[in-house]
Amino acid sequence: MVASRQCNRPGKLGGRVIQRASLEDHTVGGGMSKKVQQLSTDNTMVSNHQQDVDPDKIIDLGTRIPVLRTPIAPELLTEAAHSFPEPYAQTVREALAEQWRIPEQHVVCCPSTSESYLAVAEYFRQTSVLLPRPCSSAYERVTTLCRLRQISFDLRQEEDFQFNESQLKNELSSVALIMLGNPHNPTGQCFSRKTLLSLIDDNPQTCFMIDESDLALVDLDSTNSLVPTIRPNLIVLGTLAESHGWPGLGPSYLVTGNLDLLAFLSKRFSATSISGWLQQIGLELVHQEPTVQREELADLCQEILPQLQSHSHLKIVPGNAPYNLFQITSELLALLREQCSAKNLTMRWGEHYLGLADNHLRISLQYREGLQRFFSILKQLEC
Repeated sequence: MVASRQCNRPGKLGGRVIQRASLEDHTVGGGMSKKVQQLSTDNTMVSNHQQDVDPDKIIDLGTRIPVLRTPIAPELLTEAAHSFPEPYAQTVREALAEQWRIPEQHVVCCPSTSESYLAVAEYFRQTSVLLPRPCSSAYERVTTLCRLRQISFDLRQEEDFQFNESQLKNELSSVALIMLGNPHNPTGQCFSRKTLLSLIDDNPQTCFMIDESDLALVDLDSTNSLVPTIRPNLIVLGTLAESHGWPGLGPSYLVTGNLDLLAFLSKRFSATSISGWLQQIGLELVHQEPTVQREELADLCQEILPQLQSHSHLKIVPGNAPYNLFQITSELLALLREQCSAKNLTMRWGEHYLGLADNHLRISLQYREGLQRFFSILKQLEC
């Protein structure tokens, strides 16, 4: 269980004391109704038709980021913009350590999640990594860049891409690193803390990088998080802003008991690699739970998934994540892709993930307007 902490305590950053206002009293641009601009940065996801369309009319149903934003007081944003960076984001590290009740020396703040991936891959350069397939394309990119020998652990479509633990144990004996999301992207499978700890403790020769970037949205009481668990062969990644609907507006963090890795990271990231702006926003959000985002996700899942299950051309892959993976019949695939492009819906199709067939689709469950547009397309195609 994560320890709670008062949200309106003064925070010190860059040599100044800032009295932080309660988030309940202020909003930014409309507060909870403010929408995150859902535009993909992956050019392969945008059709030729969409390149000629007003970007504000395109909805990205492939995103993992919540649409609803936790409000941040305008005066805090103004103050943060003029904050000087504190070396190694020390105050943020201390806040995270207190929040999770762990020693502060095991916490490292990173400029972004992608920088965390790259730093871990650099540490394990020219060794071996086990990558479940399908998995996040970011894992493949950074391990290829750092020349790790990639060993595939194939998740089978006929088993709904569920992990076979006994088979996984056999693969772990010969690799230095495994990169695994919890929940796993794109399949959405969520692992219990007990399951992961059993694998970690039974395989001390392998380092487990567990990416918990999306876990806060589905793990309501933090009981499945491994952040409070310090192990020399465990690296846990978390974010401070994404689950609150603020992508890129706060540092990510890494927790590990690997002292050699901690020494490497202290040299890998400069003292001022995280700007004062990101530190101050992170310091504000570290005290907040993404309650509204969780409620919206739960409501949409309860409302949307039964409707999707009724479509004969779609098969839902069971999962517990802010997104769902679907298998589409060949009869519907080409028409669905064409109509989604025509209706300005950007999607995550199967080809974006090595190990998925083209007739798979990952859909965000956090964008009501986009889901309604998707339903209207399905209804037209089934008429």
